[in-house]
Amino acid sequence: MITGMCMEDRVKRGSTMEDKGVLKSAFTLSVAVCFMFFLYAPVELYLTNTEEFWYDLWVLLPIMLCVFAVFTAVCMGGFYLLYRCSMRLYQAAVLFLFVVFVCSYVQGNYLIKYLPVLDGNRVDWSLYTKGRIQSIVLWIAVVLLVAILVRFLTMKRTYVLIRVVSICMLLMFAVTLTTLCMANDGLKSKENICVTTDYEFTMSSDQNFIILLMDTLDGGAFSDVVVGNEEMESVFEDFTYYDNTVSAYPHTKYNIPFLLSGMWFENGTTNEEYFEKVLTTSPFFEELEQQGYAIDLYTPDFDGFNEQTRHRFENVGMYTKKVSSYTAFARWQILLVGTKYAPHDLKRFSYVNPGAFERLKVAEEGREPFHMDNNMDFYQAVAEQPMQYREDKNFKFYHLWGAHPPYLYDGDLNYMPEGGTFPQSIALCVTMADSYLEKLKENGMYDNSVIIILGDHGQGEYYEQNNMNQHPALLIKGIGEKHEFQVNNKPVSFADMQDAYINLLDGSGGGNVFDALPSQRERKFIWYDIKDSNHMTEYLQTGQSGDMSTMVLTGQEFNAGK
Repeated sequence: MITGMCMEDRVKRGSTMEDKGVLKSAFTLSVAVCFMFFLYAPVELYLTNTEEFWYDLWVLLPIMLCVFAVFTAVCMGGFYLLYRCSMRLYQAAVLFLFVVFVCSYVQGNYLIKYLPVLDGNRVDWSLYTKGRIQSIVLWIAVVLLVAILVRFLTMKRTYVLIRVVSICMLLMFAVTLTTLCMANDGLKSKENICVTTDYEFTMSSDQNFIILLMDTLDGGAFSDVVVGNEEMESVFEDFTYYDNTVSAYPHTKYNIPFLLSGMWFENGTTNEEYFEKVLTTSPFFEELEQQGYAIDLYTPDFDGFNEQTRHRFENVGMYTKKVSSYTAFARWQILLVGTKYAPHDLKRFSYVNPGAFERLKVAEEGREPFHMDNNMDFYQAVAEQPMQYREDKNFKFYHLWGAHPPYLYDGDLNYMPEGGTFPQSIALCVTMADSYLEKLKENGMYDNSVIIILGDHGQGEYYEQNNMNQHPALLIKGIGEKHEFQVNNKPVSFADMQDAYINLLDGSGGGNVFDALPSQRERKFIWYDIKDSNHMTEYLQTGQSGDMSTMVLTGQEFNAGK
């Protein structure tokens, strides 16, 4: 009897040890998978793109640690229930998660060549056929490899292999994050500067200087939609439209600081140093201050604000070290991870709006962050917010979403969930400009204001030649200027804007600020791919702004670190 009891105990003990070994593999895999998706991936994305996010690691980590803990617990609990209910389902679940683990890691770290830029554009996934094929081949290959391993190693040894791979991957994740953190100063707390809506509609009864920048307001498209349309032209009476303007760069990032300073960025310094230099030494800002102007910048895309520079701008404040919604923050982080790590055919469901994280900022008590990613915000504010008055002269720079994709509204501000067209977004810009100009007129702030309406760059895809975004729209009205809408074909460059500002401050009309320019000239333009600004190429536009056939390479390149 004693012998029988001992044998029974050994059987139970052996069964228990086997249980622990089998479950240990699933639990280790759960930790590794959840660590990759909810800690490694979001932290790695942050550390390699720190300039793209307003938050720092101390905001990101606590939230994603909670997400990691919850999903790990759920995953482990699910495996335990499957183990108790059905060994076949349990084995299938372990193998499935292992395939997901391997494929997702390879997908997110090696098959990233065919990823779209998350800049607000609707993504045409049919353009990424090669990426889709690579993804399909990867998943099929890994499934077959795992099936072969199970067939020749047996399931017991496969469990051991899964556990070993999971532990090795966890160690690699830890080493990678540590290295990235040290290389990118990842533990550094960011200065919590926030562009607010303070004084958004406070105008001077003396004199105002207003720049209304509408993102991607293309010159060629503006000409096609507005010029010749009497109703739209009437919106811009008193303005001169310069239909032959060349921007400085193809994208927003450097065009805005260039417009505010005239200082070229040629990869000779870091972005941070360049932006800070613009905010602290811009000759235009110094001239405004000498003439007694208060300065308001409504542009959250400007990366140069810090504790030293923010005091120059009365609407720039601070945000708190928290987010308005932890669940929304976690959701957007998971979707952001999905854009890299999900199978190609599932990436379209992981689209991340570039302004999503910006809208989670919480400003100091009583202040509201300024958001530029939705035209309706500005349009409704114009309609609802009362105009305030001040005696001091006032400079305002508004950066609005404008004609930037996705095209979600038509010219009458009807929402189009399926998407509209670029010309409809140009018409929307006209409607927004009309509402703002009418507000100024109704409150007696129009005639005493210099007003510039422009795009920061064009939209190359609008042209059959698919140009380099070098052709923005530019409209200018001087103080007290009265005339019909007029078009001027002077070869204007963003490099001319600093002189134009001074002329306008001195009382020049919008139609003659560029009188000194010749009728033909070469205009500098620096091209870079939005995915890689470390390599820049210089061009000269020798003809009309939107014409690619007259864009000439100079042979000059500007590479970071050289």
